[in-house]
Amino acid sequence: MKINIFDRYNDDTKKLIKSLTTAGIERKNLFVHYDGDLPLDGISPFTFFTGYQRESKTQEGLFFNQVVVPAFYDIRHIDGGSANIEYLKRSVGKIFYRKKGYRLVDHVDWFSEENSNTVVKRDRYNSAGQHYASSYFSGNVSYKNEYYDTLGKTIIVEDSIHHSIQLFYKSSIHHFENMTQFFLYFLKTAQINASDIYINSLSFPLFISRSLNIGNKTTLFWQEAMGTDVPGNMRAELEKPTTLKRIVFMEEKQLDQVKKQFPTTLLKLNYLSHIGEFSRSNHYRQNALILTNSDNIHGLKDILMNFPELKITIAAFTNMSTKLLHMEEEFNNITLIPSINEKTLRIEMEKADIYLDINRGLKVGDILEKAYQQNMMIFSYREVAQKGAEGLVFDDTRDLCNHLSYLLTNRTNWHKLLTKMIEKNGRKSTVQEYQTTLEIS
Repeated sequence: MKINIFDRYNDDTKKLIKSLTTAGIERKNLFVHYDGDLPLDGISPFTFFTGYQRESKTQEGLFFNQVVVPAFYDIRHIDGGSANIEYLKRSVGKIFYRKKGYRLVDHVDWFSEENSNTVVKRDRYNSAGQHYASSYFSGNVSYKNEYYDTLGKTIIVEDSIHHSIQLFYKSSIHHFENMTQFFLYFLKTAQINASDIYINSLSFPLFISRSLNIGNKTTLFWQEAMGTDVPGNMRAELEKPTTLKRIVFMEEKQLDQVKKQFPTTLLKLNYLSHIGEFSRSNHYRQNALILTNSDNIHGLKDILMNFPELKITIAAFTNMSTKLLHMEEEFNNITLIPSINEKTLRIEMEKADIYLDINRGLKVGDILEKAYQQNMMIFSYREVAQKGAEGLVFDDTRDLCNHLSYLLTNRTNWHKLLTKMIEKNGRKSTVQEYQTTLEIS
């Protein structure tokens, strides 16, 4: 069976899955860890043994005020990222929101009775709003993770210090020394026989692939940063391949670096970017959008003053502060949309061709991914930019304004900057290049 083994369902993994799917390469997606969300066809040993599964894309999570708390406890929303749980005006817990969705619960931290800065327990909720796991802490250090089935029964206990795992399955207790052993047992129990493997991590996915003893049948997609030193596990495979047959780099400069350092390696070394699939064209309209959960928007006043021709719409799922309201009164080129809904947000995104990622704090949902998919020009500051996000990142307000001036001068400049953003890590790969490189017949 042709499978993907990913460490986690994170942004890099999502981009890779989307690129493979766009290229018509369908494989079974397996995940070592489970953080409360998987793609519809994804499976992890944690979801397999506990019985959790994602049944549809429309499943929503748990809204923050739906968290079950003892009598006389109050839940108070704080900001775009969290809410407090209070008892007799003392903070006894804190609710943290998921990146995607509006005030949906990711996890709840419970504090010790002696100190509200000391976490003793963390309840984790999945994308369907189910309490699927809890972590226990001593001195703010996690020592145990418990995973529950849909009825709340403990099925998996992970020792987060020694990394051993206990599984309560079919009236038996199974002990595993590490995650690799646990995952191998999952493959056996689920009757998944791997014949060809894609991975995007040199951690557990590589260890698991190596332990399967199927020879050099694994392709590594390298999506991480790389300094002058090649990572040790990669170096070992480059010098003497035991598991890998190919490394696919998502940045051309990394491919060139490894080729230069290991000119005689037996591994196939290739470059493939994430396939840029845009839902529309950029129309070069001088309309910019900001979606924020705070009024701390870096350099906003300077941009409004220097570019009166640029229409900036600021939207939020919440009410807006008097600071922003006064700014709307002062400048004619700003429009505020408080308490926006998803439908209106989609309409506003279709009107804009520039996205300004200049607000501090958590990014709202997957707004940057949506902006990129709509082929919008994305500008950001280094101090607020999300790691790995698409867009051009500038050092300060002056630098951003200089490039914004260049952009707005004419369409030729706009097109040059848009191309620079899209190809900042290398030229964009095509579906045909994916199929040829990965030898898909």
